[in-house]
Amino acid sequence: MGRLSVNERKLRNMYLRGLLTGEIQGPPTGYPCVDKPWLVYYDVEKCNYDIPKMNVFEYIKSMNNNKNNVAITYYGKEITYGDLFKNVDIASKSLTKLGVKNNDRIMFLMPNIPETAYLFYGAAQIGAVSDYVDPRPDSVDFNVSAKKILSLVESEKIKHLVVLDQCYLAMIKPIEKELKELGIEEVTLVSPTDSMGMKEKINYLSEGVSFDGIKFTKSKMKNSKVISKKIDEAISTSLLKVNMYSDLVKESKDVQFTVPDYIPGKLCSIVHTSGTSSPKPKAIPLTHENFNAYAEQTFSSNMPMKEGDKALHILPYFAAFGIVDVVHAGFSHSNNLVQIPEFSPNNLGKMLLRYKPQIVIGTPTWYLGLLEDKSLKDKDLSFISMMTYGGDSMEVSDEDKINSFLNNHGYKGKLTKGHGMSETCGCSSYATNDYNLPGTLGIPMSNTIYGIVNPDTKEPIRFTSDKDYVEGELIISSNSATSGVLDGNEIVKHVEYFGEDFIFTRDIARMYKNGVMQFLTRSDRSFTRFDGFKVKPYEIENVIKSNPKVKYCVISPYYEESRFGNMPIAHIVLNDEADLDDNEQVEIVRDIINNQFVSNPSVSTRQIPSKFLIRKDIPLTKNGKVNYNELVAEGLSGDEICVDLEETNISIGDIKIYKPNNTKKLKK
Repeated sequence: MGRLSVNERKLRNMYLRGLLTGEIQGPPTGYPCVDKPWLVYYDVEKCNYDIPKMNVFEYIKSMNNNKNNVAITYYGKEITYGDLFKNVDIASKSLTKLGVKNNDRIMFLMPNIPETAYLFYGAAQIGAVSDYVDPRPDSVDFNVSAKKILSLVESEKIKHLVVLDQCYLAMIKPIEKELKELGIEEVTLVSPTDSMGMKEKINYLSEGVSFDGIKFTKSKMKNSKVISKKIDEAISTSLLKVNMYSDLVKESKDVQFTVPDYIPGKLCSIVHTSGTSSPKPKAIPLTHENFNAYAEQTFSSNMPMKEGDKALHILPYFAAFGIVDVVHAGFSHSNNLVQIPEFSPNNLGKMLLRYKPQIVIGTPTWYLGLLEDKSLKDKDLSFISMMTYGGDSMEVSDEDKINSFLNNHGYKGKLTKGHGMSETCGCSSYATNDYNLPGTLGIPMSNTIYGIVNPDTKEPIRFTSDKDYVEGELIISSNSATSGVLDGNEIVKHVEYFGEDFIFTRDIARMYKNGVMQFLTRSDRSFTRFDGFKVKPYEIENVIKSNPKVKYCVISPYYEESRFGNMPIAHIVLNDEADLDDNEQVEIVRDIINNQFVSNPSVSTRQIPSKFLIRKDIPLTKNGKVNYNELVAEGLSGDEICVDLEETNISIGDIKIYKPNNTKKLKK
């Protein structure tokens, strides 16, 4: 898309819009990515601009003239944009004191706290690259989680580590020797209490009691003291030099930092996908232009984001949806980001009432949970102006239920939604106004192009006179799209169609002649768990089939009512066809989980199916292929082995394996 100047794009878009409205006569090509039928919904004048030639920090400073607006709220503490900018400069000084230089890569294991924002923009200001990794341990075995971090440190050429103090224990301490061998001599720890005074600590406790009850909060505080003691002990025996960020800030007051000249195409950040072509998270390199291009088009894509709006900041930094769509776009719109470092979907309703945000960005399952939330009974939600979802599709009936629920509670609009990928900085299409139809993905954002290709041949598909839609695989072209190349390695393939660069989505969808899109399925059978984690069945199937006792394995989704979303079930056929009692079946599942998952550094604990069904055979179609539709339609029989994994968005707990009709729960 960057090949045309602003004036050239303006003339092209005006011509295309003229064709669509009938003001200009001429034959359309029939190809959606050429004719762009969605332009009728946009103000063409607002859709034509050049991407600002500046780093991401300069960009948000240029968008915020009123420095008294609140930028961040953290347990009641309000941090203005003026304070944000000062703290970013302090972060630049602190990183410079650590020896961080232009183009150095810093790995961050950090949740949504103010320091994460300071350090991201502080690193960007001095030309460093922020590499974000999921700060949650992937396994109950810390050594397994740490080895995955070590692999990413090595493969992504990391020079510095900045981590939450709790993550240091699980993710860094076990690999200190190996890190030193890679040339990393220091680690900087950030505490979630660094931005807390006494008032904020009281608010934190008050919120815990209100959300989770006094018993749970007391247990959590007791556990926190134990962890703090373990952190202190770990630091005292560390092979690395351990810096506390709060101390570093004090020591860096007189440090001078250098802002390098702006270079087009400069790498800004590396984020990671949760659903990848391999169990190891896939790195997505993003430039300053990618970030700023996304932020720019939110202004012309009819998103109802206004200066001063409060936005719940729940989505994490390691996902593009979090760092670009919530953080960078939010700051660009002068929003007030309410930091949610640890999130349970069951508490969303209480968070809405406590913080009264105007903007909520989440996943379908979060909103389905609101329907059963007793805390919202007879409560007014009219303060919300934009409630949107992405990451997964939603049934039309569920969307109608949520819209009805919200309207009955004072919300004046409808759920908005979109489609996107980490590779395109998150959101690429958006549904609002007249093109927010139930069960659809809306239209391409103002400076994004969607096309439809044959999933097998990859040939572009055009509209015909006998249908008002086309179906096929979605492809996307955008200035927000990653180059897909990191250190000379192609991670994301780009293909040219009609003079534009596109990436494949693997999403099968329908596009109507007005540009509105409807998601149909994933070409690789992938689906999203209740918490937004992408499940790729073939990855898990291959892992389970590596167990010598397993002959066949097929993964399918089932709806977990208690979580209001999908979870994976493993249908397995064993090599030994002997009948097994409940205890024998449980022992086999324990063996699979222990050997194929927990002790396997190449997989994530979150890939463990929550149910296993040992069966004699797998249903097949008439052509002899696995009948996936029949497996899904079977539902649950009650004969499954259940696997309960205790997890939050920042930790992994115990694994319990049992059969419902067998009261003995075996704890791993």
